[in-house]
Amino acid sequence: MQTQKDEIRRQILRVARDEFLKHGVKHTSMKTIATRAGVAVGNIYNYYAGKDELLKAVLAPLFNAIEGYRAQNLDVTYTSLDIYRYEVYYEMMRRQVVSLIIPYRKEFRLLLFETAGTSLENYFDRLSEMNCDDGRTYIEHVKARYPHITADVSTHFIRILCELWAGLIKHIVVNDGLNEAELDRIISNYVRFGIGGWKNLLGIDADEWTL
Repeated sequence: MQTQKDEIRRQILRVARDEFLKHGVKHTSMKTIATRAGVAVGNIYNYYAGKDELLKAVLAPLFNAIEGYRAQNLDVTYTSLDIYRYEVYYEMMRRQVVSLIIPYRKEFRLLLFETAGTSLENYFDRLSEMNCDDGRTYIEHVKARYPHITADVSTHFIRILCELWAGLIKHIVVNDGLNEAELDRIISNYVRFGIGGWKNLLGIDADEWTL
């Protein structure tokens, strides 16, 4: 019996995701989802309280990936100054694009353009704020490891950088026709821009790479 209920729940989720992507959250009804999933309209509420809860369930894999990305960025590995070597920084950014943005491009679209009027309406903005908090924490960790570096970075400027990263995500999500060469160029430009800026802001000398 439990196995059957789990399969029904998964079927409802599959149909909801498909409908949300095709028609948008606002224009998808619980009745439509129930009909396509082969579930009575009244019964669907035994599995999900409403569209808001369904949307959260559809986006749960993306949210889990985002949390993994955030945890990774605060790992001690990334507090090494080696991260400011081009090849190291590039590989890190490339992995993030390949493992976070590309696989969840459709979920990002829902999050960016289909959450108006739901509890997730400002989630992307909240994510940007969380990234700002992570950025401040990151600088503190680097400063603790390398006391001689400069850590006096404006909170407002960190927020601007987070908005730049958010803009990069949006651009890749919206422009799903980008080929590998174009993606690589975007990542490479972003990395070179970031390395030059952070080295200058933190007062990192080229001779410090082996620290």
